[in-house]
Amino acid sequence: MALDSVISHPATRSPGLKFIIVIVLTAAMAVPLFLIQLALSDRESTASQAAQDVASGWGGPQTVAGPMLFVPYTIISNTIVNGGPVQQQIRETAVLLPETLDVRADATAGERWRGIFKVPVYRANIAMRAKFSRAAISTLMPTGAVPLWNQAFVAISFSDAHGVADNVTLQANGRSIAFQPGLGSGSAAGIHAPVDLSAITQDIDLQTNFVLRGSRELSVVPLGQRTTAAINSPWTSPSFFGTFLPTEHEIGGNGFRAGWTVPYLARGFGQSFATSEEALQTIPGSAFGVRFYQPVDHYQLVQRSLKYAVLFVALAFLIFFVAETVSVRRLHAIQYALVGAAQVLFYLLLLSFSEHIGFALAYGIGACATVALTGLYSLSVLGSAVRSAVLTVMLGTLYALLYVILNAEDYALLIGSSVLFAALAITMYLTRNIDWYRAAPSPA
Repeated sequence: MALDSVISHPATRSPGLKFIIVIVLTAAMAVPLFLIQLALSDRESTASQAAQDVASGWGGPQTVAGPMLFVPYTIISNTIVNGGPVQQQIRETAVLLPETLDVRADATAGERWRGIFKVPVYRANIAMRAKFSRAAISTLMPTGAVPLWNQAFVAISFSDAHGVADNVTLQANGRSIAFQPGLGSGSAAGIHAPVDLSAITQDIDLQTNFVLRGSRELSVVPLGQRTTAAINSPWTSPSFFGTFLPTEHEIGGNGFRAGWTVPYLARGFGQSFATSEEALQTIPGSAFGVRFYQPVDHYQLVQRSLKYAVLFVALAFLIFFVAETVSVRRLHAIQYALVGAAQVLFYLLLLSFSEHIGFALAYGIGACATVALTGLYSLSVLGSAVRSAVLTVMLGTLYALLYVILNAEDYALLIGSSVLFAALAITMYLTRNIDWYRAAPSPA
């Protein structure tokens, strides 16, 4: 039997069977909603690629670690080759971290556009001061090692070294030394400056100041036995992250100020490493800093709205179903499908408009257009201005509640469950006198 003949069969005029058809249509609406979800993922991927394009030319998320003191040394290793003992001279680089470290970063933040996508970027003026103990330097080498004091160097690592905006110099006990590109050891990104330790008999006081460009994130690694750090910026929506949160911070209309104090015991690793590879693998895990957060992330909000999509399409169907069962008019399954299609297209409108005019305005336009379209359609199919007006108001209230849920994440479950309970209660009340075996209401 053809589908149309089944739908138009007198048996389908039964409210009970119509309710089953509505359930099937609700499940069917999950297919176009899934396609919209795929479109959202594609747009998020495009936005992510735009951020990478900006980072490639300006600088990516930056993690700053330093200054660190690298001291090469040689050591004799005893191995067995062809059954006999062989001595080999191995060259390694020991790493010493500072006793005290103070980092100050003043970041001027803004946004760069790639097509319709914008990416937060910053230009940070970073001042660093570190002190190394001469006694700690003397005991840095493992037993039997021969230190190469004249080949020592100080290094600062970055996540993205091409974000360094200008040449940098190091002040070592008042002497100026020019930094060179690279860490001088391994393939990690950064800069280094040679420091001859063979004639140094006192503690080493290091100072440097440089400008670093980056995007979205700026973080610092606490390398000192006592590390103090401060990050200031006119960006008004910071998001602090990492192993340590600020010990003090202020956020206002003029930007934010944040300060950290990290003791050695809370850091999770020692002050020295036998090899540079071990050091560079260990220290990044303790980084802390700030994200230049965009408070209106329309993709995230569209993603959250899609989580409620099937539920709200079902509630729209329920409103039409109740309106039908309490009236003499009967709706065809195709008419229900058209109503469902209108609700599904709301999410596509929301996604497409939000990329250009922001989420709030896009939501208002999409919701008003969908409610107006559905309301005018209901005026025709229900044949009653009163019922159409009530249906339109209820549908508008539904979209208003969805917006409230999206902007009240902590109370989303409470609001959603309350809405469902209220919808069920209203449905039970309005259909309490319905004879589910017949198409018309039973007399009270």
